[in-house]
Parts: sequence; C-alpha cells; structure tokens
Amino acid sequence: MNVKKLYRAVAAGLLMAGALWGSAGAVDPADPAVMGKVVRFPMKHIAMKDPVDTGTLIFSDSPEYPERPGILYGDKVSGDCRVYFYHMNQSWQTCNVVVMAYNPADEPVDAVVKGCQYARPSSSIYSVGKTLSTMYYEGDETIHTVSVPAHGYALLGERLDHVVIWRGQLFSGIVDVELPSPMYVSTIMVPSEEDPIAFVQKQIYLPSDSVKLRGTFTGKDREWDALFSYAPKDGPAYIKVGGEDDRYLVGRDVMDNRLSVNVGNYGVEYRIGLRTKGKGDLHLYFNPQGGEYAGVMEITYNQGKKDEVRKIVELPPHALSIGKEDVYSMQYVDTFKAGTDMNIRFMPPGAANLPVRFIIVPDEDLRSIAGEAKTDA
Repeated sequence: MNVKKLYRAVAAGLLMAGALWGSAGAVDPADPAVMGKVVRFPMKHIAMKDPVDTGTLIFSDSPEYPERPGILYGDKVSGDCRVYFYHMNQSWQTCNVVVMAYNPADEPVDAVVKGCQYARPSSSIYSVGKTLSTMYYEGDETIHTVSVPAHGYALLGERLDHVVIWRGQLFSGIVDVELPSPMYVSTIMVPSEEDPIAFVQKQIYLPSDSVKLRGTFTGKDREWDALFSYAPKDGPAYIKVGGEDDRYLVGRDVMDNRLSVNVGNYGVEYRIGLRTKGKGDLHLYFNPQGGEYAGVMEITYNQGKKDEVRKIVELPPHALSIGKEDVYSMQYVDTFKAGTDMNIRFMPPGAANLPVRFIIVPDEDLRSIAGEAKTDA
C-alpha cells in the first residue's frame, strides 16, 4: 500500500476519532491541554525483557562534514548487514556518496541487496531524516543481486551514484544487504565526474572528526518485548527508548582502531512488542525527551493474524520536528482496544535524539486527567 494512502487513512481515522471524542461525555485524546496533563502524570515504567540484537550495522557519520572526497568509513563484514550513512558535502565540488563492496575471494560472489533508500540532498537536517524514514517504511524495495568480481569492486545500491550533492547539502541513506562471504564494505564520497570504482582504488582515507560517530556494530535490529502483558488496571505506563534499560550499541571503528559508541542508536531498527489484556480503550502517545525528533513509526496490531492492522505515522505529522527544548512535548498516536497485541517499529534517523517514551494511557485514566485539565482551565 502506498505510504501516502496510509497517511490519508491514518488522518481520516484521527478525524473520525476526533468527532467521536467530541460527543457528549467523551474526551479528545489529542487535546493539547489533556496531553499537557498526561505527560506530567505519575506513571510506571513497563518492564522489558533483555533486548535481542541481530545483524551487523555499519554506521558512517564521521567526518560528518567532509571537506574533500575520499573513503568515509569501511570494514570487513558478512551476513545480514545494514549500511547507514549521514554526511554533508563541505567540499568545493559536487559529489556523490556511494556504498562499495570489495570481494577478497578468488571467485565472484553475489551480494543480495534487500533495500536501498535515500533522501533527496537538502540543507534541512530534519527534512532529510523524516524523508529517509518515510522511504524506509514504505517497504516497496525490490530485492536484487549484485555480482562482485574476484578481487574486485561493485556498487551496492547503484542509484546512489546518480544523486548529485552540492556543497552545503546533507545526504543520508540506508543499504540493507546479505553477504554470503566476508567483503569489505565502504562508504565513499566521490567527485561527481569520476568513476567510483576507479576513484576507490586511489585509497584516500578521510580522518574522523572530533565527534567520531562511526563504526561497525552488532545489532542493526533490536527485538525488545515487554516482560508482562499490560492491562488497563496497571494505569498510565511507558516504554523508554534510550533510557537506562536500553543501551547504546558499542562497536569498533576499525579505521581509527578504537572502541566506538553509537550514541543515539542511529540506523538501529527497534521492534518493540507489547501484549495487552483486559477491556477498554488504550491511548498511545509519543514523548521525545532528548531534544528534537523527526521521523516515522510503524504500528502493527495482532501481527501475523487475519485481523492484522498496520499504520505508518509521522513524528510529528503537522510540523518538521517535535521536542525542541521541551521534554514535555507530546503527540497523540492512536487508540486501540485492550486485549490487542501491539508492535512498534522505528529507526532513529540522523539528527533525531533519544531518549523517547511511548506512553500508554487507559481510557478511564484519560477521562480523569481530562477532568483535571478542565478544572484548571
């Protein structure tokens, strides 16, 4: 289903919900006054199981502002891999950022490219982050193989080589690939007029910047499930991403030969599972606490069953970002029935900030909170 149609469906649902909440005796969960009370209301932390991290992540964000073309980052990897890059061209020439594989074996190897998404180059960092998230969760990518010759190079995601980046423009993208044998995978900023395979053989390595946010990490995907089923009688509660129970990935920057921490878990896809029980409506909210956030989340109810429902929601839907200098920023996401299994998928894009909270509020509690808001008005 086209993502624009999904957005329209979600928007229509929200409008319908607003009409219903506006009836006598009902509460609008998206009312700013109500949300202002909800975010400050005492609530408990939902206990989570230990996360399960799978796959390999190559994260390329240093140097974030390369002043000349060269190899940005690379490492020898195999299996299920994701390359997430985020760079702003600060050179005085137009460039392309590509993902390159080198095959050290004596025979050709087929790399399976499972996805290649990118946002149009822009000087707006939050626009790039939200657009890339949107492209990723559309999920309409065609899987194809790329033959990497013996002791030779090949582009992974050939479309990247057609995207010209001017000085002062940010370019960010994601390449998901399955490598049946170890290969050297690199992100490279190439002058637009040069052949990328000829250029990479010049072996121009760029030093990292002072932030040093790059490296190779175990855990491109993080499965994270609630320890117990949630019930309305538990009251308002939250899942905190990027908090004490959700560690940042620790890996290695092989080009600098040092440990590296992915502060922000950029490029990591979270797959959060919450089982619920009981009766009544449950209201879901998004609360960024670490600073500005701009992205997309996917919600699936009763995943894998005949009555499965899938929604894609912008964070936020009517502005470029949410949470600037305000830890109490709130966004109403959706309402669903207790007894439903809910799954959240999202990936923190570049420039977005953790921690964030997903808050669950039972309808009975929301009515009580709304009453307080009305009294205070």
